Parts: sequence; structure tokens; C-alpha cells
Amino acid sequence: MLKLNHFSLTYDQPILEDINLSFKPGEITVLTGSSGCGKSSLLKAINGVIPYFQPAKLSGDMTYDGKSLLDLDMAERSSLVASVFQNPKTQFYAVNSTDEMAFALENRNIPAKDIFDRINYYTDLLEMQDLLNRDIFTLSGGEKQLLAITSVACMDNDIYLFDEPSSSLDREAISRFKRVLIKLKELGKIIIIAEHRLYYLKDLMDQFVLISDNKAHVYPISAVNDDLIQAKNLRALTEISKSELIKICSYQKQSKYSSNQANGKLICQRYIYQHDDQPKKIFDFNLGIDQGINFIIGKNGIGKTTFLRCLSGLNKKFKGKTYYDKKLVKPSYKWLSEVVQDVNYQLFTESVWSEISLVSDSDQAKKDALTQFGLISKLNRHPQSLSGGEKQRLLLAMAKASNKPIIVLDEPTSGLCHGQMNKMIEDLQKMAKNGKTIIVVTHDYELIKNCKGNIIELVE
Repeated sequence: MLKLNHFSLTYDQPILEDINLSFKPGEITVLTGSSGCGKSSLLKAINGVIPYFQPAKLSGDMTYDGKSLLDLDMAERSSLVASVFQNPKTQFYAVNSTDEMAFALENRNIPAKDIFDRINYYTDLLEMQDLLNRDIFTLSGGEKQLLAITSVACMDNDIYLFDEPSSSLDREAISRFKRVLIKLKELGKIIIIAEHRLYYLKDLMDQFVLISDNKAHVYPISAVNDDLIQAKNLRALTEISKSELIKICSYQKQSKYSSNQANGKLICQRYIYQHDDQPKKIFDFNLGIDQGINFIIGKNGIGKTTFLRCLSGLNKKFKGKTYYDKKLVKPSYKWLSEVVQDVNYQLFTESVWSEISLVSDSDQAKKDALTQFGLISKLNRHPQSLSGGEKQRLLLAMAKASNKPIIVLDEPTSGLCHGQMNKMIEDLQKMAKNGKTIIVVTHDYELIKNCKGNIIELVE
């Protein structure tokens, strides 16, 4: 059993205070709470990232089977604890997916035959055979998430930590992840999941922990219902179907191999792209997008993020044409503001204020944007010291402060709690009313239901 006894964690100010929790083998504990409340910090304290790589003051104790984890170095800790981080790309060391699964096992000096036997066992057990021998750079965000999950499962540790594991997963991939959790439970693992999206865990969790006001509040599973969710301003507990969205939003299917004529405020013509080492095109289509809020949905790997990269000019070999308001435009920072899926790639400066100053010279516009997204008190913080959700909100604030007609967002609710998602929705709707064309790639049906807009589903 893993226990936290009067455990506290402090950066410049207290984050967690007097935490007393127990985690049993074969059980799933769900940690939730507002962005920045300390969920990720708690996981980092368990796996040793805090304090070995991220300084913080710890007090109290953390024990596993009666022995203090705080007395173990990172090598000893890693033999017990396996983690899937909020951004799985930060934990990859290889280019080939099978090599990635083998990496940690090789570092444990396990014989090659045993490594391959274990990889084959776990990919069969978890139904992840399609992830073997893949180029990691060509995987979608959701596929990378599943690869990270499979890689840590191969380690066969006692404790598994997952930080926002559903953030890049489509509905099919979430079902696959649920099957992984069931298998790990059957193997008697301790499973701790920090998560905002709760609907897919409703029937799996054994313990529900809400972190607020620096404290951990444990609720019996029988009390976890819609009334509690609404009272605590948490994400939905009930799954939202695509059919529900179609009833309240404009909806169209867009084949990624269609040459139909496109109409709209923004026209993407002859959008063709394929990787150099793959014979099959990722897509070949024309697409029209209206002014207002537009959601692009579709399964992992369909080409949603690649489409955004072509639109914004990040794929340099792309030769398609883009028309905005009937004028041919080149992909340019001057007319498009983008928030990418991995926000760490977009943070360059040493403070929140200097970061947002890259997009605007108006102090009032910058202050208004930071206030809207709850970051006005963090002007002097280094952007990389923010939580995952706070980084996302900083990029959203920058999109608001910039004066560009098109706003593009890739999985913008990753790391956002219910309250912050609603604030983001309010801001997107304000920008749409001011004439912006907004494109949102997302798997988050709760976002679409609450925001409303046009839905474009990319299909084969």
C-alpha cells in the first residue's frame, strides 16, 4: 500500500498541506481539481521528479509497504513507480516505437530476449500491436499518448501514475485506454490518475479525491454523482455523444480525399500532404470554413493537426493555396494566431509579461487578456514554471491580445478544468462576435456542447 502521511509540498508558497491518503493495490484513484491546484505536483512528488529535478520543500512522509519513498534515489524510485506525463513527448528517448518500449528495460540490464518477450506480452495484453515498429515522429498526439502508456506498462512496476491521460485521445482511443486500466487493475497495480475529464472513469474508479484549497478531500464512490460534480464545478460525469452535438450544431462530414469545390470565409484549396517516407497521402482535399467558431473532429491519426500545420505554414513543403475573404494569402504569422498541441514549443521568454509582449504593444490589451485567463498575478513567473493548464491559458491570452483575423487552436482544453474551460468559451465567443474566424481541433465533446458552433468531421 502507498500512503501519504501529513504530507506537504511548498514552492514559493504552499501547494499541498497535510495530505493523508492511502492507495491500495488493484485500485484506481482519480485526482481532480482546478488547474494549478497541485495534482501534477503530487504525482511528481511520488515519482521523484520533485524534488530531484524540480525544487520544492517537502514535509511529512510517503511510504510504500512501510518504507519511505522519500529515502529512495531516482533509480530506486523508478523501479517501483511508472509515469505517463501530461505531455508524453517529454518522456520519449527513441525514434522507433519498439525501441521506446525497450528503452527502460535495457537500462535495467534485462536480457534482449526477455525484453522482446515482455514487449510482445504487453502489446498483446493491451491490444497495442499496431504501435509496434512505428516512426514516433509520424504518430498523432493520441497515438503518442497510447505509446507512452504501453511503454510504462512494459516496465511492470507496482505503481502507475497518469497525468491527464485522455487529453489527446479520441473516443476509440479512450476505450483502448480503459481496457489498459482494467488489465492493470487485474494485475494488482496501484493506479493514480490526475484528470479533468471524468466521464470515462466513472465506472472504473475506486477512490475519488478532489484537491482544493491545498487540501485533499476524499469522497466515497457512492457520492460521486452529477450533484457533486455541479456543486464542485467539475467536468461532466456523463458521456456526451456525437448525436447530441449534431442536434445543436451545424455539422458536415469532410472526406480527406475529396476534391469538391469549397466555399466559406476561409478557403483551403488543393490541400495535399504526405510524409516523405510514406506512399499514402495523409489528405488531398478542398475545405471551406465559415467565420465564427469551427470545430474539427475525427479519429486519432486522421490528419487534423497536420492540416493545421499546413494552414499555418509549419509544413514547409506544403504547396496548397489559402484564400481569406476571397484574397490569396500565404501562411503567415501576420494573419493567423495558433495555439499548438504542445504549448512548450511556443514559450520562449523568461516571464509571462515578456511572453505576451511578443504579440502586442498595448499594455491594456495584455492586462485584459491575462486577467481573463487568470494569469495577471503571475506576470513575473517564468512560463515554463507554470502548470500545463496555465501554459495553455497563457497561449490563449496571447491569441486574444493579438490582432489577427484567424485563431487556430489544437486541443485547447488539455489541462483545463471546468471553470477555465467556460472562461475560454466566453472568450472564443467574444472573438467570434468581433469577426474572428476560429478553428478548434478537439476531441472534447463537452467543449463543443457548451460552446456551440460549426462541426467539421474529417473522415477517410
